[in-house]
Amino acid sequence: GYRHLSSIEGIGKARACKLMAAMEFARRRLSKATTIKKAEDALPLLSHIRNKKQEYFVCLSLNGAHEVISNRVITIGLLNSSQIHPREVFADAITDRACSIIIAHNHPSGAVTPSTEDLAVTSQLAESGKILGLSVLDHIIVTKNDYLSFQEQGLL
Repeated sequence: GYRHLSSIEGIGKARACKLMAAMEFARRRLSKATTIKKAEDALPLLSHIRNKKQEYFVCLSLNGAHEVISNRVITIGLLNSSQIHPREVFADAITDRACSIIIAHNHPSGAVTPSTEDLAVTSQLAESGKILGLSVLDHIIVTKNDYLSFQEQGLL
């Protein structure tokens, strides 16, 4: 902090204050949270799974202001209701003290149409979320060039 900076040769009180202010400014700038108002806002956070050859299932934890707290991969290579368990999806969100989550996964095939398993997983997680007091705001399927929002399609 201030004492450490001002103890360095050539750094006086004024320069130490300027450095402290600059570091605080940088901290605030870099920690600016992403706010999700609609599915499109989440797409940049899902770009890392769009071109994957296997299915990646991701969970975004959000605070009460819909700011992203975390972005975690839950599973790779599997997506059906018996293999994606609510405890795996909600464990980190609960630890994060999240108010809501957005779940997402990619379709390597390029088709954004939800499968029967996609619909079942979404329904199961939405029900589990209600019990836990964590809203599932959306389930987004992404492909290389497209996306589908369960919320926008009235599927949630």
